[in-house]
Amino acid sequence: MYISEMELIQSRLEAEHKYSESELLKTILFEDANSKRKKEMLEGEKYYCCEQDVLQKNFSVKHFSETYKNKDGTEQERIKLISNPNRSNYHVVCPFHHILVEQKASYLVAKEPSILVKGEKSSEYEKYLTAMADETFNAMLYEWIVGASNKGVEYVHIYYDKEGILQYCIVPAEELIVFYDSVNKKEIEQVIRYYDFTVIENGREKMLKKVEWWTKNDVTYYMEKSDGTYQKEFEKIGHWTVMREKQQEIQKKEHGWGKVPFIPLKNNAKELPDLKMIKGLIDAYDLICSEGTNSLLDLVELYWVIAGYGGETANVIAKKLQVNRAVQISDSSGKVETKQVELPIEGRIKWLQLLRKDIFHFGMGVDTDSERLGNAPSGVSLKFQYAMFHLKINGILPEIKKALKTFFWFLTEDCNRKNGTEYNVNQLDFRLNLSSITDDLEVVNMIHASKGIVSEKTLLAQHPFVQDVNSEMEAVKKEKQERIVENGQAGYNAENKTTGERKRRTSKNV
Repeated sequence: MYISEMELIQSRLEAEHKYSESELLKTILFEDANSKRKKEMLEGEKYYCCEQDVLQKNFSVKHFSETYKNKDGTEQERIKLISNPNRSNYHVVCPFHHILVEQKASYLVAKEPSILVKGEKSSEYEKYLTAMADETFNAMLYEWIVGASNKGVEYVHIYYDKEGILQYCIVPAEELIVFYDSVNKKEIEQVIRYYDFTVIENGREKMLKKVEWWTKNDVTYYMEKSDGTYQKEFEKIGHWTVMREKQQEIQKKEHGWGKVPFIPLKNNAKELPDLKMIKGLIDAYDLICSEGTNSLLDLVELYWVIAGYGGETANVIAKKLQVNRAVQISDSSGKVETKQVELPIEGRIKWLQLLRKDIFHFGMGVDTDSERLGNAPSGVSLKFQYAMFHLKINGILPEIKKALKTFFWFLTEDCNRKNGTEYNVNQLDFRLNLSSITDDLEVVNMIHASKGIVSEKTLLAQHPFVQDVNSEMEAVKKEKQERIVENGQAGYNAENKTTGERKRRTSKNV
């Protein structure tokens, strides 16, 4: 017998003698909001938006150690803080995580993916899917990948709008609690979505929560009350409602997909966010850059060392130096000399270079500022530069194809139900048209050499000039048809011309 996560939570609450739907929701939401995983998701989003930990550090405050004596005469050390309001407190944020995520998403879906349909009677199905996979779809796919990279997983929600048109949108993973089947942990059994909304009570704004509890065939809505309990708004409503008029009466019929209409896109099999590998390195880079900037801003280029001068303050001495360019020293052994402060710039630069190299290495990205990238532009050399990056891409590629298949299952079911078609999502094949730095001449030569061996659509997808493969296929097809018509017209005109000449010769001979 397998026990689901939900059953475990229910059993625990029953043992504590406080089981109710409201208590169940409160417990689930509290544990989820305070879980390590949700904190990592929010952290990934923050670093993508350049809201990094270095912004919370106050560089005008320093820690120092002091020793003091206890009552028994023993010495003890303690750490104290000293604040210097004259110390610069600038923060340097280096957006490495943002760059790496953008690089990854742009590489994967800067070009629209190709959707291929297997089978002879596939043209209508392919046209329908191509029309659905428009600019809106590609923008959603880009956002989907960015979210998965930041959080480890991101979700798309399928729903019908008020006009009954199928729609889709990104729902942030931090708003969702997902329960998988207890046996294989592959199929989603239930989803709880919770989010904040603002109400006005006694003239003051107050944040409360709304909750949606989705199953495979229905959804229940809850709203948080002022006392912290949860009350049902609507219970077990279908995923969509069909309105039909029968005998002058409007009848409502609730329908469900048979699947929970939330589609996960995992960043990798373990759902690890990209930030996890490099957060410490980015924080170190930010700290060194910020400390260096503040030290440079606070740098005193020259300071004076004056020996044998008594009775006056440093301010008075400084003024005399500015006005008279000299001071009188009362002690015969006294002297005045200048000292220059030097910052350890070279050591700091070398350490930053090492950190930068490690960030791109462990972040599995491509450092476009690397000198090696421009020295040897051949295709083989570029492949070596992209080696680690391709390893990261290979981790998410199967997950993207799996997510797209589920996404188009909903679109196909909608089309079959409305149009009476019998399209099958298993006929689909998805190809991502990857974008990378390549030797274009080498690629074009390879495409030319592969004609007749590889399909025309596959070759077009690899061509550096092609952005939208499906549109290009239509353009190529149209040009071929126009050429056939032109050639046919030219042949017809030539035939008429030949026939006319023959007739003229015959009449002349006669």
